Amino acid sequence: MRLFKNKNLKVILGLCFTLFLSTRVWGDDEILRKSVVKVFTTTQNIDYYEPWKPGAQIPLQGCGTIIPGHFILTTAHLVNKGNYIEVQKFGEAKRYVAKVEQVGYDLDLALLSVDDPDFFTGTQPVVFGDLPNHGDKLLIQGGDELSIKEDSVSNMEMVLGNEGGRLMPAILTDGPIDGSNNGCPVFSGGKFVGIPFDCIGKPDKTGSIIPINVIQRFFKAIQGGRSYDGLPDLGFYTQDLENPTLRGYFKISPKQSGEIITKIFKDGSADGILNEGDVLTAIDGHPVDDEGYINLPKIGRVPECYLATFYLMGEKMSLDILRDGKPLKIQMPLKPVSQLLTDRQDARHPTYFVTAGFVFVPLTVNYFSTASWDSFKPELQDIFFHGLRSDQQKQIILISHVLPHEINKGYDKLTNVMVTKINGRPITEMKDVLEAFDHPLDGFDVMDIDDHDWFGSTIVIDANKVKQATDEINQTFKILSDRSQDLK
Repeated sequence: MRLFKNKNLKVILGLCFTLFLSTRVWGDDEILRKSVVKVFTTTQNIDYYEPWKPGAQIPLQGCGTIIPGHFILTTAHLVNKGNYIEVQKFGEAKRYVAKVEQVGYDLDLALLSVDDPDFFTGTQPVVFGDLPNHGDKLLIQGGDELSIKEDSVSNMEMVLGNEGGRLMPAILTDGPIDGSNNGCPVFSGGKFVGIPFDCIGKPDKTGSIIPINVIQRFFKAIQGGRSYDGLPDLGFYTQDLENPTLRGYFKISPKQSGEIITKIFKDGSADGILNEGDVLTAIDGHPVDDEGYINLPKIGRVPECYLATFYLMGEKMSLDILRDGKPLKIQMPLKPVSQLLTDRQDARHPTYFVTAGFVFVPLTVNYFSTASWDSFKPELQDIFFHGLRSDQQKQIILISHVLPHEINKGYDKLTNVMVTKINGRPITEMKDVLEAFDHPLDGFDVMDIDDHDWFGSTIVIDANKVKQATDEINQTFKILSDRSQDLK
């Protein structure tokens, strides 16, 4: 991924922000058509179960939106793992090579550039509009044949983006939107207000659009050539305050509302700022109700985490809390997510280590795509939702499976077991695995696993036979390297 190495790009991005303020309105569909292009991507699938394998090449097709400054805005999903990207103007046969300038996986947004200046001849950048209101009419421009779909705004919701696995705001439409429209411009009153994308958590037979305020937040994050660094996270869990006895215990008057801070994430935004038992009563001056929602003009009732979407890393959010019944105002600098399972990101080269046929991998959101949800043990399912980092646990390390060989006889049925120690050394993250195998115990490699209810707790192999066995296994299973590039 190329990250604004061209010195002229800073100037161009500044032009983008200036043009956001334009008041020009288009009503001609032919002009609007000049703002949408086709995007063709050749992607390479990733096998997280056998991560040493090169994945199959798969073609994808979608849309892009021409924005000021000779850039193309599209979805991250379309270009993630893309080895070769081309764009094409509607009505023309020629394709032009495009490059990824920036990607925000958690927002499912990507910015493309085209070196050939002829590509932008005859195109028309969109004019940015305001966030549409409930019931406003929408014009969705694009699709395989540059179709025009009319719809209207249903409401604003927090949804789970398919690409990044993060909660993010979305405009929901009254009708469904075909996936071929993803990345295409959506207009309201002739102005650009968003692009369609795929998500989880919306009602059936509705469509989802990345709204203009989220897109502008993406551009704010990369202004001046900065590399996009993701969405911050509040860094705590909360509990509703509807029960009157619970309210009395936390010294909350009948006129007050809020939520109890029940868990602080280590190294997260709230660590050292808030206390467990604090009551969150307002964010940026917006009262938090007893179910954790706030009311915003034009938007309505949304979860309190909505506001964090529009902050950059390090910016301070204003919180009103009650601590032991006393009101306090707090400025909280926002940090990245601090949980055991990081959100989905670009993972062209998954981390792995193979020794004596045992395949070690970190548990990630991506890894859960290797099998059906029900196939994972309840302990791993719980970590997916609630796993928190600590000094003793920075990652969950699994033996995903075992490649059969005489050295691991009897262990070859193991799948998805958590590794707690190797040769007496605690395993807190992937690098600990390699270091531990450098220190066998009296000629043995001893692995402690957390699988008491099924297999057991201990694996022992002959350390003196590991190198030869690993070479034989790697040759048999066509494994070119016993470890991923990041572990070399």
